[in-house]
Amino acid sequence: MNVKPSLRALAFSLCAALFSVLQLSADVVETKNGARIVGTVTKIEDGKVFITTDFAGDLTIKQSEVTALSTTAPVFVRLASGTVLQGTLAGEGSTLKIAGADGELSTKVEKVAASWSPGGEDPQVTAMKKEIAARDRKWAYETSVDFTGKTGNTNSTGLAAGFTATLASSQDALKFYASTNYATSEDAAGVQNKTADEVKGGVDYASFFSERLGWFVRQELERDNVEDVNLRSTTDAGFTYRVIKTEQHQLTARLGAGYRFESYGTGVENKGAVISTGLNNAIKFGDKVSLVTELQFLPSVNDFADYRFVHDSAFELPITAVFWKLRIGLNNQFNSRPQPGREELDTTYYTRLVLSWK
Repeated sequence: MNVKPSLRALAFSLCAALFSVLQLSADVVETKNGARIVGTVTKIEDGKVFITTDFAGDLTIKQSEVTALSTTAPVFVRLASGTVLQGTLAGEGSTLKIAGADGELSTKVEKVAASWSPGGEDPQVTAMKKEIAARDRKWAYETSVDFTGKTGNTNSTGLAAGFTATLASSQDALKFYASTNYATSEDAAGVQNKTADEVKGGVDYASFFSERLGWFVRQELERDNVEDVNLRSTTDAGFTYRVIKTEQHQLTARLGAGYRFESYGTGVENKGAVISTGLNNAIKFGDKVSLVTELQFLPSVNDFADYRFVHDSAFELPITAVFWKLRIGLNNQFNSRPQPGREELDTTYYTRLVLSWK
């Protein structure tokens, strides 16, 4: 009796049986180009099938390219009609069968809106929770101390401080802000001169009624004794538009109208309607460094040559993982109609230590 051929045949049969068992214990995805991918289907979401394999790790396949789908373990399935079932999936030709405790349902792969494993959550529910959380308004606070150098009407060094409180969601933001700047300089004769004495505060609200388009309203009050401004009040409102909105880059534009009132120490008053334009650009370089630029142009409606232009650009660098960061930048304020003896442009260079918390 020849034993060796029998042993070979037995070994071959055992290997074939083992291979069949392994195949049966794995999920299978078949595609239009004839590929047969074996692994574990983790979910179906947003028109994609996610499968984990031993040979290639995690793979993502377009659902439109899948012709057949089978799972060995029960999964939850939500169909395009909204029906939710639990059961194993078996692909037979163009038909997908869902076999559960309550029976069997035949459908097609393209009719599956989503699937998830037991103990998981419907991707639609997860997305709704994220949206609700994004719409939930949360307070954020920021306080800062500046060491400044200034050229223009004054040449000085000084100290400034600011505070901002923002109540924001993904669709709107209410911001309260205030700042003060005080500095003195000493001339050649040793006389102390006040070179900065400014207080500013305001409230700004913006709300978006679509992904990109919204509206804003703002009120700002300012006093600057060095520029001889007893009171400068600016009230404006209009539309705002998110030109760019990504994780790394946000560019927002504003266009509206408002009213400006200025009272000077000389007794002169300047008031009237203004056109309100603004631009806010924030760019992130990696996860840590960012560049923020704000532009504001407020010309008078009656005399376009009478305007104020404000520019602020700053790099922000984290000092610690949380709370502390350093802001280095410059601020330009241009007044086309300054009071006699004052210059049109003030430029402030600052290094700002910022404390942020929520």
